Amino acid sequence: MISHPFAFMRLPYALLTAMDSRMLHFWLQPVHYLIRIVHIISMALFFGMDMLFDFGILSRRMAGKLAPAAQLMVQPLHINLAIAMVTGVILFFYDPVHIGSRAYLTPKLLLITLAMLNAWWCHRSVYLSVLRGCNTPSLHGRIGACLSLCLWTGVMIMSCLNSEGVPKVFLR
Repeated sequence: MISHPFAFMRLPYALLTAMDSRMLHFWLQPVHYLIRIVHIISMALFFGMDMLFDFGILSRRMAGKLAPAAQLMVQPLHINLAIAMVTGVILFFYDPVHIGSRAYLTPKLLLITLAMLNAWWCHRSVYLSVLRGCNTPSLHGRIGACLSLCLWTGVMIMSCLNSEGVPKVFLR
């Protein structure tokens, strides 16, 4: 029975079982929650910094003030993205059958891919000019910032939907 709109996007069970390694699971078991904590914190830091950066690009009042703040945020932004990606992959391989069977994993991965493509598309034309202190981001920059906001927000929504099952409503 299909209980959600993205059921058709689930990863094949045979693929998930082929990726499963009980040895890796047992090695990571003592530190699993520490890896999860690092993943959640780095993901939250990245998401927050990315939102501030995108809102700064979209705000006309921040045009002249964005460059110094953006220059401070770029390295921690990249570091937190790398940590979130690495810990996310580790958490996936900790239990690929359980994680991969969740309904919203594939849409989340698709949105991450689209967000990374958007960042690659905007890197030279938008982000480097903002870091150099260009006073007014172009229409291209505003579109890239809006796409970034939408895509990364979608990733966070899919993560939230993926973390718990749908609540059961008991009617009497």
